[in-house]
Amino acid sequence: MTTIIIVLIAVVLLAALAKIFMKGSSSGKKEASSDSDKSASSPEKDKKSSSVIKKAMSMSSDIGVKSTDLFRPPPEPEFISGRKEEMKKIIAVASARPAIVGISGFSGVGKTCLAITMIGKLSPQFPGNCLFVDMQSDNPNPPSAEDIMRRIILKFHPSQTLPSDNKKLAKLYRAALKAHKGILILDDASNADQVKPLIPPPSWLLMFTSTKPILIPKMTSINLEPLEILDAHTLLNQLAPEISPAIKEIAPICKGISLPLEVIGKLFAINSTMAPDYFAKKFLEERKKFGEDEKGNLIDGVRSALSLCYKMLENKTAIILRKLVVFPGSFTANAASFICEDPKNLSLTGLEKYGLVQYNLNNNRYYLHAQVKNFLKPMLTPGERGVAERRLATEFMNVLESAHYHVEKEGKEALKGLRLFDLELDNIKAGMEWSRRYCAQDKDAAQMCSAYTENGATMISKRLSPSECISWFEAALSAASQLEDKEAERKHLLNLGKQYVLLNQSKKAIDTLERALTLCKKEEDTEGQRDALNNLSRICQINNDYALTTKYLEQNIEMAKAAGDDDDEFKLLVQLTSSCIQNQEYNKAVHAGEQAMGLYELVKDSPLKVSILYNLGKGYLETEEPALALEQLEKGLRLAQKTPNSPFQGELFKLTADAVFKTGDIASALKHLEKGLEAMRKAKNQATEGALMIQIAEIHIHNKNEDRASDYFEEALNLSQLIKDRALEGKALWTWSQALGEKGNLDDAITRAQKALKVFEELNKPEARDIRDKIKEWSGN
Repeated sequence: MTTIIIVLIAVVLLAALAKIFMKGSSSGKKEASSDSDKSASSPEKDKKSSSVIKKAMSMSSDIGVKSTDLFRPPPEPEFISGRKEEMKKIIAVASARPAIVGISGFSGVGKTCLAITMIGKLSPQFPGNCLFVDMQSDNPNPPSAEDIMRRIILKFHPSQTLPSDNKKLAKLYRAALKAHKGILILDDASNADQVKPLIPPPSWLLMFTSTKPILIPKMTSINLEPLEILDAHTLLNQLAPEISPAIKEIAPICKGISLPLEVIGKLFAINSTMAPDYFAKKFLEERKKFGEDEKGNLIDGVRSALSLCYKMLENKTAIILRKLVVFPGSFTANAASFICEDPKNLSLTGLEKYGLVQYNLNNNRYYLHAQVKNFLKPMLTPGERGVAERRLATEFMNVLESAHYHVEKEGKEALKGLRLFDLELDNIKAGMEWSRRYCAQDKDAAQMCSAYTENGATMISKRLSPSECISWFEAALSAASQLEDKEAERKHLLNLGKQYVLLNQSKKAIDTLERALTLCKKEEDTEGQRDALNNLSRICQINNDYALTTKYLEQNIEMAKAAGDDDDEFKLLVQLTSSCIQNQEYNKAVHAGEQAMGLYELVKDSPLKVSILYNLGKGYLETEEPALALEQLEKGLRLAQKTPNSPFQGELFKLTADAVFKTGDIASALKHLEKGLEAMRKAKNQATEGALMIQIAEIHIHNKNEDRASDYFEEALNLSQLIKDRALEGKALWTWSQALGEKGNLDDAITRAQKALKVFEELNKPEARDIRDKIKEWSGN
């Protein structure tokens, strides 16, 4: 599909580019509209344009694959002046716990440079990791704290499955950081909501920068003021020693702000043959264009420096600089070369020397300062933006396909793909957003919109929040429908349905997956049908709709049989048996369980085997076949004891004891429960330990050993309060109450029943009604 899209895009790109070169920047609005037109162009030019695109894309297809340096900070600035008091303050804070420093100040004043400079000074206290995260406050939709959590977790554990629940995500984030020690820098943060949830464990130092002060409990706040005039002179002299004769005229224009000082210093160093006084005169003239010099007006110094530097650029370089605005964050030289049409990056290299583009040597990526972006945005013509954004969408669709190619290979290659996706996520999102925005009016954009999620479905689902995944898949589904691409439509419906399942939006999930199922049946897509049925049964199971769960499972089982897939058939029969047990369809459960046992010896999955033995045993027990139940349960118990972390071990002890008890062997039933109690204590499974205590107490009651029963009830009650398990507490109280009531001790029975009622009402359990009725009966009301 990608190849088709490239060819189509090439035709449209050529038309747009031809207009730009022929008409110039004055025809910006017409150029923008031509991006969506399907006007014809000459075959020779189309072929050439297609060749250029394919060549550029093949050059950049492995971009970033070898890099694992996510969140690496830029190197320490070559020149820095002043800030000694602020540095002392940060060093003092570093010995405290928690160590949190917030640096606020005017954009361009040097907050980031200060934070980066402190890395080396604090590395003895915080060795190892330093994570530098761009929080993008200048972005209309900056990343949330949860977005950053996901990316930091994946930095340390690239194949980690991420929870959809934000509380679980926060817990996983802190666990990931707790295993390490280091410095976390959140650069250019928007507000406290973005920063506070990201506070790391005490083994880390947190530094965050922002234009406006952000207040966090137990933090040290530093409001970074402009440089003193002598420090400004020092910085200019470091950058351009020959500027010294005019430094008193130049420095005040910059108002002590590091960004314009750096730009002006580098600009003069490049034009060092220019007389310093003439350079100062030109800079002052530029400053006057922005109005009278007002005290405290810091922005005009920035604008003056950027304007003077911009005017000295060649026209071609200026165009390339403007186009760089379309990048939402950092980017590689290869990406800039293709998107901004800068062969061999000659202009990019020059712009970095001018200080208009920043370069991070540690991860080999470039970026624009927020002030530079703000300066350039009004200058970018609609035509330039249209072409650059289209090329960006094309480029990062290709990058996404490259990442997908590596992920499909699995193992180390899969990690390369995931790292590439993580590294370019902001740019991939920007490309997807462009294709979504123009999808309805531009067929090429619609094809890209669909292709983005086709290529990225696996990574999107693993890396983004369910709500963000849904917005991607909904856009792709709309695009595929518009294109009448049934194959893509099926895939997008399945992916969309899965995300609704994750969010437990049952109606949307069922509607979407039913649509997918219908389409898959029509197109004879067996794999798609089974995928839809798996997710339909899952969402119905989550919502306790066992009748529908059974319906979908039975359909899936028939398909597994037809495919000769014994492992999957067994797995589905296990699920069906469990669903029937939960729906109290015990005869049907036994039937499904017996079918599964026909495949038992062919399957190696021990936890699944334990599950079928448990559920089949329970089914036999409920259909009054204790001997058959005991056979399966004892077999399941032996296997569970050999299977690490078996979830059914405690339940198997309980059910086995029930089966033995129904045969009349009370002593053996107690023996099974005592063994289970010992096993659960060893496994530190306190909830099941408490349930076993209650069951032992019930048998002692039946055996007329009331003192022993009271001891176990009391022990279960104490344990429930210790581990704060309200359900266990309610069960212990209610079971004890019933036992007392049967023995005629109604006062104690009512007292415990009232306590149990309070617990079950708090938990909104249906047992509360039975307890109320029993209390009335005992009270004689």
